[in-house]
Amino acid sequence: MQSRLMVFLSALGGAILLGAAGYALGALIGRFTGGGMADLALGVAGMMLGIALGNGLGASWAAKREKRGRTAWVFWVLGAGAVVFVLLLAEPLGLNQHPAGMLVALLGFPALVEALAA
Repeated sequence: MQSRLMVFLSALGGAILLGAAGYALGALIGRFTGGGMADLALGVAGMMLGIALGNGLGASWAAKREKRGRTAWVFWVLGAGAVVFVLLLAEPLGLNQHPAGMLVALLGFPALVEALAA
């Protein structure tokens, strides 16, 4: 139980750190290359990529530290798949109308999936 909690917290921390870094980098690129809302669009795209990568990175680091049997690519695939799953269900569940709920789902659900798979 404790090792799954560590995988969850590590995946969540990695998603937060790389998601924020991805948003900042995407917004910076969008500000210098495009006009209008390019900085927002590239910032959100960078955040999604950062969350997917951060989940996998944090979970694989914690699993390696806790000496769990999973390899790193399993966590990368689960993290990216869970992010895509949340994005596909955003419209039917109404998450696109509530940005805070969408962010909680994007950060929490992939980390939960990876913790259960560890």
